[in-house]
Amino acid sequence: MATNPIYVETEEEIPELVERLRRYHGEDTMLVLPMRSRIGQSRFNFQLLRNYSARLGKRVTVVCDDPAVQKMASESGFPVFGAVSPEGEGIPSETQAPPTIRRWWQRKAAAATTHIGVAAPKRLLTKSATELKPGRFLLYVTAIALVLVGLFAAAVFVPSASVTLVAQAAPFSEKDVEITAHPGKPPIKVRPVTIAKSNSQGFKVTGSIDVPLAPATGQVVYTNDLQDPSGRSGSPGLLFRYGQRLMNSNGIEFAQSSPNTVVPWNHGQKTVSVVAVKPGSAGNVGHDTINQIENCCDPFNGSQIHVTNPQATGNGTDPSSTPQMTEADFDAARAQLEQEIHQSIAQELAAGGQPGEKLSETLIFGPPQFTTDHQPNDKVPSFTGTMTVSGEGDFYNDADVIQAYKTHLTQLVPNDQQLLTESPIQVTYRLLSSQSGGVLVFVGTASAYVAPRLDEEKIRAQIVGRPVAQARFYLSKLPIRSVSIKEDPVALPLLPLLDRRITLHYVVEANAPSAASAAQASPSPSPKPSP
Repeated sequence: MATNPIYVETEEEIPELVERLRRYHGEDTMLVLPMRSRIGQSRFNFQLLRNYSARLGKRVTVVCDDPAVQKMASESGFPVFGAVSPEGEGIPSETQAPPTIRRWWQRKAAAATTHIGVAAPKRLLTKSATELKPGRFLLYVTAIALVLVGLFAAAVFVPSASVTLVAQAAPFSEKDVEITAHPGKPPIKVRPVTIAKSNSQGFKVTGSIDVPLAPATGQVVYTNDLQDPSGRSGSPGLLFRYGQRLMNSNGIEFAQSSPNTVVPWNHGQKTVSVVAVKPGSAGNVGHDTINQIENCCDPFNGSQIHVTNPQATGNGTDPSSTPQMTEADFDAARAQLEQEIHQSIAQELAAGGQPGEKLSETLIFGPPQFTTDHQPNDKVPSFTGTMTVSGEGDFYNDADVIQAYKTHLTQLVPNDQQLLTESPIQVTYRLLSSQSGGVLVFVGTASAYVAPRLDEEKIRAQIVGRPVAQARFYLSKLPIRSVSIKEDPVALPLLPLLDRRITLHYVVEANAPSAASAAQASPSPSPKPSP
């Protein structure tokens, strides 16, 4: 039965031929091998071809005019023919053609015509039959030329091919990148704003001077003008015991606070300490006012025993409390005013942003100028504090920061890679530090996906007009995962002869992880600042 034969190229190898068999629609086919075909040079090639054709479910017939090739193919189990008829049927070689069987009537006719010499034709050729007609010849030549031109034009302009190249996306990221922004300079323009505020406020003191209730104290001098009553020196003098009560001229009572004291005879004197019996400021009496000794001197003459206080008594106090400004009051007033002014400046800065701007998280405040109308340890119930503070806020555009990180990541992409536009660059950042004058330092991470960069013009130039198997082999060497070639209107052994008839489709597989997980999984170089 007639089949659509597969014409094998001279340089075609077994892998390419197997691929053509796999794409062949049908179970029966003919492989037409040219003289000096690489496949026909080895019996091993026919054994491989037999195994692959059996695996693919194809019944293959080998057509070749070379007896050696026919022998190897036949020994490998393939039906063999020498040529292909116009109807697609196999024609055996002359050596393989069976002898013609002649019938008895054919034998008689052959015997009757077998003679020596040439039989005269029954009809002579006329002059018109042997005469060359230029008009008809030109017509034939023109028709053949038109047919050839049409075939050539159809071969060049009609076939088209669609080549699909599939690649795998790969994560690409840069972590902990520092970018410094300056006022009014790209890529991140900063607008610093400074506000100064003053505030005065009154504060109550929390300190106090507490005076407790305390007795007055002092000293008195005892004078003993008595003579020794025994006339002997056996008694040293007159004894005054601890707690001896004394009294001043106003009736304020004191008690001896010194231990028992002996005052010698004969104008002897002793000084002892006394304390007021009742605490309070009333015990602070003047000098020489304590002059009475209670219950003294019996059986002696008390007029000869004297007491007095050379100095006034003191330290007797009544309970009292006096307000006093302390260091803690000063510091608390300073902190309160500073906090209130900071909050006021921050609120005013936050309300002063322009559309699209973002205020830096860190505000820069100058040292506060703080004064008070009283100083610590002053005995006052309240004081007034005045403070002046200046604060700076820096405005920047969030879009500028994101674009700066995108640009930085784009500059790091290798020359043989390209960023995927379908997957946007993901940027996360934070403000690392702020300096006075509007100098901001950002630290952040940018992540995206990359795919191999392909030169489509170069690829077309390499595969145009080439056999499909060779083109597929070249394309498989590219940094891609798979190749698909589709020809229209029919599958041809060659790709179109015009590069504009070849359409390239570059597809990157979309089943890639998210950009956030890519940033975690993708290794990144050590942190480095970006200019």
